[in-house]
Amino acid sequence: MKNRIGLGQCSRLLMVFATVLLLGFQVQGQRIVRGRVTASDTGETLPGVNVVVKGTMRGTTTGIDGDYQIELQPGDQTLVFSFIGFDEQEILVDDQIEINVTLLVSSTQLEEFVVIGYGTVRKSDLTGAVSSLKSEDIVKITTLNPENALQGKVTGVQITSTSGAPGAGSSVRVRGVGTFNNSAPIYVVDGVILDDISFLNSADIASMEVLKDASATAIYGSRGANGVILITTKTGTIGQEKPLFSFSTEWGMQQLANKIDLLTGREFAIITNEIRSGTYNNVDLLPNTDWQDLIFQTAPVQNHQLSITGASEVSQYYVGIGLFMQDGIVPKSDYQRFTIKMNNTYNLSQHFRLGNNITLAPYQHQNAPNVTYSVYRAQPLLEPYYPDGSFGVVYNVGNPLADLEYSNNYLRGIRGVGNIYAEANPIEALTLKSSFGVDASFNKAESFSPAYIIYNPDGTASQQYNEFSDINKGNNDNLNWLWENTVSFDKVFTRHALNTVAGFTMQQTRSEEFRLSGQNLIRDDSDFWYILPPYILDDANNINMLQNIFNGVDPGQYYSMISFLFRANYTFDNRYIATVTFRRDGSSKFSEQNRYSNFPSFALGWNIINEKFMESIMMISNLKLRASWGMIGNEKISYFDRFARVQSDLLAIFGNPDASNPAASYLKNGNPDLKWETTTQTDIGLEVGLLNNRLTGEFDFYNRVTDDILIELSTPGHIGNGQGQRVRYNAASVLNRGFELH
Repeated sequence: MKNRIGLGQCSRLLMVFATVLLLGFQVQGQRIVRGRVTASDTGETLPGVNVVVKGTMRGTTTGIDGDYQIELQPGDQTLVFSFIGFDEQEILVDDQIEINVTLLVSSTQLEEFVVIGYGTVRKSDLTGAVSSLKSEDIVKITTLNPENALQGKVTGVQITSTSGAPGAGSSVRVRGVGTFNNSAPIYVVDGVILDDISFLNSADIASMEVLKDASATAIYGSRGANGVILITTKTGTIGQEKPLFSFSTEWGMQQLANKIDLLTGREFAIITNEIRSGTYNNVDLLPNTDWQDLIFQTAPVQNHQLSITGASEVSQYYVGIGLFMQDGIVPKSDYQRFTIKMNNTYNLSQHFRLGNNITLAPYQHQNAPNVTYSVYRAQPLLEPYYPDGSFGVVYNVGNPLADLEYSNNYLRGIRGVGNIYAEANPIEALTLKSSFGVDASFNKAESFSPAYIIYNPDGTASQQYNEFSDINKGNNDNLNWLWENTVSFDKVFTRHALNTVAGFTMQQTRSEEFRLSGQNLIRDDSDFWYILPPYILDDANNINMLQNIFNGVDPGQYYSMISFLFRANYTFDNRYIATVTFRRDGSSKFSEQNRYSNFPSFALGWNIINEKFMESIMMISNLKLRASWGMIGNEKISYFDRFARVQSDLLAIFGNPDASNPAASYLKNGNPDLKWETTTQTDIGLEVGLLNNRLTGEFDFYNRVTDDILIELSTPGHIGNGQGQRVRYNAASVLNRGFELH
């Protein structure tokens, strides 16, 4: 009997066979590849290695044990393994399901890239004096101001605290004071040019570069005369598909470092008796007040950080949140700042991407009155309080405890800094970029002091009093926008390398102020800290009377600029380097005939280490000589300095009969001939690396001359200038010369 298979059975067998084939194709198309990555020099596993499918944005990173796992799609043929300090390696997948990789230590670790103005260059191709600081060095110091991390780590940079109060800023000087005006450097945070970075959270910073010589700073023209500090914040990494969370918290205490050894009450009485015999009797029974112990306190400081970073096939992201809280060692002084940082990049195609870098930082600041002078001058024989609990009198300087009690000074605000940008690569090596950045801040100040009297022991009023309660309020709003458009070209032609950038920028800065003051408030509670119009007054006490009002602009922050820039960096055979930089700036602070100025620079470099005669000297691993010359400008003056001003709030007596009439008078001369300060700088540097760069050093000599410094001078009144008024002229010079060894 023959076995027969019917059509129904055939169809069922075919369906099963097709299903098996499809499952096989599916498994084959979506297979998983696993493996481990190790280092060639130590054999240890490498966490954080980027593993990316070549030609795509899909990828992953190795875990803490160096293991990885990645899902491949049909057509995926090659995996790319990359890690800082190691050579990139490409592996053909074929049919492998386990690929273990050993990364070779990079033979060009020295070829790290350094961020410079409007781009990056290899460190070996750098001709300017640039110092770098990485994230791990920045976060070692718990500080409100990130620039404090530069102290002691970057040669030629001096950081000093403007005060010991919470929230106080720092004074930064790069290679000394170059002008009688503002000598602070500018900060460039992710392409946005700023005057200060007090809003920035140190944990969000990836790197800081300090540009010191004319070759490095000339690309910023008039704003680079006193140095440039470039700050790059953190962002996501391609291939890091899983979100990476990071959290840190710090808590500490602050206290007066050393008390000043002052006289005790007994010692004060003895010395006084030596001067005026019999002034004090029974000196051992006299009071002994330690005013330092009464005023200064132990104060906490806290710093909390949370960040999330990651990437997908088409985007990278970084979100950082920070909270900084600091109390002062003087009561009624504190500072709180909350920051949120959002950096995103969107890869819309292989040739076009969008991105944003945004920081928001609301803050609150309470300022204590300056009681330090009173603390150190107050007599130790005086009691801080009378037996009834009221404040005791402190002759000549006032009771510092009363000053603290009756003083209320607050500053609140929010600052937002960020930019959005578009970047295109239409052809290989060519990049077009347009960026629009904004720096906006809104600040509100408020101070209140109640009416009070400190009485003498006999019940009479002392000299420490406030007859009427008074209040001061003010708003300050700032808006600065910057639009930059650049085209860059970066290409290596066998033994030749060319890196160029050209572009134009536009900037506008506006700052408005509103201030008013009043006195004799209804109550001292903060709910009643307001001022009524002057025509709503109490018949007897003039309650809530408006005293003064001001509304205007900050003349130092009211201007516009337009600039054109160009830089070319050429390297031949990794040995000889030349850099040419040019910038043309125009500022509304100057009249038309002096509005524009040109700022060129030239630099040469010689990588001696790459010469044939150095091959036999194994101990030396790096040797480079560089020299630069350039001109930079400065225009940090008031917008109104070139204009004559008139005082219009005067009265004149004339008429028949005589009467007071509104009048005006010439107040101050302007100077329409003002022009740019010009800084000419020469720099010669030598870089040395020994024993495979385990020992490195840099030596620089610089000579910087600033001419035509904008300075205010007294002008005779007979030429029409108001009494005591000073007029600004280009009339001074400054020389800075020195050596740096790092």
